[in-house]
Amino acid sequence: MSAVEQFVGHCRDECELVARLVVLLEQEQGLLIQGESQQLEPLADSKSEVLDQLAAQSALRGALMKSLGVQDKDTLYIWLADKPSACEAWTRLEDAINRAQSVNQLNAAFVSERLALVEGSLDVLRSAAASTLGYGRDGQTPEPVTGRRLLGSA
Repeated sequence: MSAVEQFVGHCRDECELVARLVVLLEQEQGLLIQGESQQLEPLADSKSEVLDQLAAQSALRGALMKSLGVQDKDTLYIWLADKPSACEAWTRLEDAINRAQSVNQLNAAFVSERLALVEGSLDVLRSAAASTLGYGRDGQTPEPVTGRRLLGSA
């Protein structure tokens, strides 16, 4: 099997894995929109499995490219220039990866939005709790125990 055929095969296999990842990301998006957070954990396990497979498949393609002296994107595009089937396979892979990244970024935005709502609700509850504590011996309102830690403080 030629290097071009191997490259096309690796790209095709990666595309299939990325397509599986997109399906999982879209399922995740649906759960995030519906607020079904309890169903996210098994989905995260499936995503992790696909990402592990994708990393292994990408490593195979990377090893092939390294053996051909292709070390970066510039040399990759030079190598692809006279290989239409490899160029097409690479373009399909890049498109699939871009799709997965877009869906993932949208999911991250949903998570950030939900997190901001939760943090806002917690701030309201903390303020309400602080207002019920009254005053201490020094005439000041005591700080409520929150259990919050700053990132990196442990």
